[in-house]
Amino acid sequence: MIKNQLISLLKFTIVWCLFNACIGGLSHFNERPKGVHQGAQCDRASIALNYYHNDLNLLYPEVHENRCKDGIVSCEFPLTNYLTAIVYKCINDDEKYFRILTFIFVSLGMYGLFLLFGLYVKSVIAYILLFLLNASPILLFYAANFIPDASALGLSLVAWYLFFRLFIPHPYLPNYKKLGSIILFILTLTLAVASKTTCLIQWMTMAGVYFLSHFKLSKIELTNKKGLISSLLFALILPILWQLWAHQLGKLHNSEFFILHIPLITDKTAFLNAWKVYLGNWPQETFTSYLQYAVALLLLVPFFVKKYISNALWYISLLNTIGSILFMAIMINQFMYHDYYILCLFPAIVLNWLALASAAVKIKSYFWWVKIGLVMLLIVALQKQFSYGKSNLESRYTTGTYWEQSQQKTIDYTLFKHKINALGITRKSCVLVGYDGAPNNVLYLLDLNGRRINKDFSDEQIRDAVDEIKPQYLISNDSLFTLKMATYFKGLDLLSQEKYLALYRVRY
Repeated sequence: MIKNQLISLLKFTIVWCLFNACIGGLSHFNERPKGVHQGAQCDRASIALNYYHNDLNLLYPEVHENRCKDGIVSCEFPLTNYLTAIVYKCINDDEKYFRILTFIFVSLGMYGLFLLFGLYVKSVIAYILLFLLNASPILLFYAANFIPDASALGLSLVAWYLFFRLFIPHPYLPNYKKLGSIILFILTLTLAVASKTTCLIQWMTMAGVYFLSHFKLSKIELTNKKGLISSLLFALILPILWQLWAHQLGKLHNSEFFILHIPLITDKTAFLNAWKVYLGNWPQETFTSYLQYAVALLLLVPFFVKKYISNALWYISLLNTIGSILFMAIMINQFMYHDYYILCLFPAIVLNWLALASAAVKIKSYFWWVKIGLVMLLIVALQKQFSYGKSNLESRYTTGTYWEQSQQKTIDYTLFKHKINALGITRKSCVLVGYDGAPNNVLYLLDLNGRRINKDFSDEQIRDAVDEIKPQYLISNDSLFTLKMATYFKGLDLLSQEKYLALYRVRY
């Protein structure tokens, strides 16, 4: 049994790595020399680097913009950040290990998804469905990055596979009964929900199916119901405890640096506009052209083929779809500006595919041409999605494109960091940096503590920043910023320069 599982894992790993190598998913682990460091990515990478510097104190996540006082922040459970810091301690603080760790979590999730598809369809179809999802530009990009959504997706997909093997009866495969499988299910679901609250949708879907199974009308068959409800309750302990702790950190330290509340839009016009912005920007970054419309329409198909889908799977697909749509409606203000928010809603898509695939298998043999047609459509869709995903990923890593948005030429900051470190400017120094459109881009790239100035800051905001931290040094990446800041001090003494980057000692 174990030998067969290892052989299956080995085969999957080879095929998975070959596919990602062909599409470009393995070519961006070491991106620091040029890099794509958008604000949210640097924020997450900043937490990992600060854990590394601050003796791995899990309870106190910290970012570089600490105002030279305290950079402790409230955030969701920093699973990958903390594990990355441990790797930094064991090897060195190279952010490629963060990218690799995220990719490993995503890969584990994809293996779980492959096994889940394999419960209902043949391996070839399972691979096609898997690669359709994997070729999504958003997943390709964030699978080798710092955003926790990708890791949480991977964990939730593993949890879904274990859920089916533990609690959903299969036509011929016996359900898992070993304690180790239950513990792994609890662990993966716990960490998924704790590291990204969006994954609570998965927990609620599972709980919803358990609840509905008590009504004869639903005709839902589950095994080991007591084990299921116990597992679901245990899976909530860490997420609840961490949320309580995070809100406490928000009150005592840096407020809610990472959003932990629901930003409701109460104005109808603003709500509709938010949907307009989202639909105008992000669906096409998830699937190519017509495929995005096909995926959306497929979410409705189970309503018309219910008799061909097991009751448990039908309700799972239905509840997850409804939950995901409601979540988008509630959080549309965030979806409007963050493409990666959709990642943790991917289970709604794959569960829908799973339900439809299980129905397609039941098509009578004399309709063989329908099955062949469906397979051909899948192959064409995969070819289109592969080409689109590959070109989109290349675009995201191309300097000067909309997707790059790094706001900094990373190699210049790396060279500048070596220069200023040689002068004794370290994390113990208090610096003011500008311009920076996000809190931790420049400070993270230089690994310094302080505060940043945005181009949009008013004179009052700049004065407050200066008075609050009383910086020892000023780091400028813009000559206009240098001229503007000179008026807030008695003098600025140039200490070092690298191209457009300059370090000044501040005189009061």
